[in-house]
Amino acid sequence: MKELIGNYAAVNGICILSLVILIHMAWHNVFFIREMKKQFILSACITITIILAEIASVIFENRAVTSDVFIFAANIIGFSLSPFIAIVLSRAFSAEKGRTGALLTIPAWLNAALVISSPWTGFIFSVRNGCYLRGPWYGVYIAAYLCSYAILIAQSLKAISLYQCPSKSTFVMLFVFAFTGTLVQLALPDIHVSWLCITLSLILYYAYFCELSETQDTLTGLLNRSVYEHYIKGLSQAASGSIFIFDLDDFKQINDLYGHQWGDFCLQVIGRLIKDVFLQLGLCYRIGGDEFCVICQTTDEQQLKETLSLFHGKIDEIRRMHHAQNEFPTVSTGYSTFLGFERGYAAAMKEADHQMYCFKNKRKQKG
Repeated sequence: MKELIGNYAAVNGICILSLVILIHMAWHNVFFIREMKKQFILSACITITIILAEIASVIFENRAVTSDVFIFAANIIGFSLSPFIAIVLSRAFSAEKGRTGALLTIPAWLNAALVISSPWTGFIFSVRNGCYLRGPWYGVYIAAYLCSYAILIAQSLKAISLYQCPSKSTFVMLFVFAFTGTLVQLALPDIHVSWLCITLSLILYYAYFCELSETQDTLTGLLNRSVYEHYIKGLSQAASGSIFIFDLDDFKQINDLYGHQWGDFCLQVIGRLIKDVFLQLGLCYRIGGDEFCVICQTTDEQQLKETLSLFHGKIDEIRRMHHAQNEFPTVSTGYSTFLGFERGYAAAMKEADHQMYCFKNKRKQKG
């Protein structure tokens, strides 16, 4: 028995050490904003606290003479905090504080209240003669745990969409892995593998979003040039779709007159607008200083024109919001389609670029 407890403590000790390293990595991460770092660190700290409590619980349960108080304390920490790991982690990539998210946290708070009352009521768990037993309302804990994962899944999928990640297979495998480990321990309480799985999942989840963060242009939130080049290299000769090109007019003059801080703001606004308007059609990239592009799978001419018209309408609205319209740049655009072997991507890119410069020259002649 001592050897078994020793092995259990050793495995969980490795988990704790791994989480400490994760905290250090998150703290020094240059891709994550402060809020992301804070939530990753907090979720790791909660996990460490629960693992320590579970180690203590196992040790106290297997002592010949022990006080039930210590076992109660350890289980209160574990049962009350564990649903909050996923909730905290979901906030790392969530800019929303909506009602739906708040409602889904109610089971976690209800579970915490019932857990704290369990030494007197036995609702979630009870301890008799140094032995842990599940209570009649143990299902509340399971419901709270499932709701917390539902929040994390929903917020993660939103984040993945904003990051323009076309494949969700890695994300699905991560959750299947973490969930399988949890289900094993729920079904077989004597097999303590859930925290090992959750620790590994946190590390893999962190690595996954690090990889996604590296695909982003830090100023505009669009996909960066390296991702763009990787994508077009992977296009087959039979691929078909459309490409939009965007270029800010007289952007150097905007920077010179109003400063680079204002110029950066203009790039951010236009980048956000491109994503808002075109994300439903395809992938949005910043390919140069003031140059953007969108690659779509559709070749529907009417849809392409309507979307482009919507974009220019929104740019005009933004310009009207400023007292001097020249403070905010106009945007010249061009688009073209590529149709597999008939006309490849390079030819379509050249045509869209030519169309964009024609658009720019006509505007200058009118101005």
